[in-house]
Amino acid sequence: MALALLGLGIFGAAQTTGAGWLTVLSSIVVGTIAVGVIWPIMLIRTVELSVTAPADAVANRPFLLDVRVERPTAGIRIEPSDLIAQPIWAQPPSGGVIEVSAAHRGVLNNIGFDVSCSAPFDLFTTRKHVLVDLSQPIYVAPEPIPMQLPDRLLGGSGGDGMGAGGSGPGETVRSLREYTPGDAMRMVHWRASARRDQLLIKELEPPERPHLAIVLDVSGADGEQAAGRAAGLIRTARRQGHPVTLLTVETTGQIAGDVGSMREAGRRLAAAIRGVPPTGPVPDGAEFIRLGGLTGAESR
Repeated sequence: MALALLGLGIFGAAQTTGAGWLTVLSSIVVGTIAVGVIWPIMLIRTVELSVTAPADAVANRPFLLDVRVERPTAGIRIEPSDLIAQPIWAQPPSGGVIEVSAAHRGVLNNIGFDVSCSAPFDLFTTRKHVLVDLSQPIYVAPEPIPMQLPDRLLGGSGGDGMGAGGSGPGETVRSLREYTPGDAMRMVHWRASARRDQLLIKELEPPERPHLAIVLDVSGADGEQAAGRAAGLIRTARRQGHPVTLLTVETTGQIAGDVGSMREAGRRLAAAIRGVPPTGPVPDGAEFIRLGGLTGAESR
């Protein structure tokens, strides 16, 4: 605006005095203003972006986006509109790496960017929203909330009967081996030792852990919190050796399946949507834990 007023003042002085050089100067000012306004408008129309992103992320935790600018031919300012990030300046045909974070879990198939350009004179800034499709979706898992298993699952016994060969309660003998110095005497298999006339030590099967079935309903007001509790519960269960089945609703319908890793669990939780989750199929004897729902309560 100041430059425009200056141009008008010079033009007025040129008309009053008849000085040709003032007319030339006013024309230069007007031309500069025209280029400063029209050029960024034309440049912003040609913006082309490409994004390289990780396949997995966690809500509220930073991850990196590699943003490449194919066009225009001048520098632009880029800021993701769907994610939390600081804007960067990029000079085509390169780009830059942006550290971003997602406020919520979910599956991102595209990312929106607010792009602005003020080249070449920084007199006028034009803006445009660009939606970039991703070559692979980003699964944003919920941030795990620390959870403890119910007391009834902490024992993890594999049964309450006597194991083979005089074992203690809940013990199952896998094999026998010869005694070596340092072995605990309570692990001696006395019956087999008496038959072979030498000390034999019991090799036990690891205790069988109860199967955990987590029913997640994100329809309630605390659906996001429920997903975070599910992530924390799965992490605790896997660390303690409990197999886990997760029951959710996704865009393809009701899903019930075992989770073999935290990465798989994160993707399942990221893809969970509102709806009534299934109650099976799950292995016989599985312990059910329900998270979320319209009441936001946890039931077992």
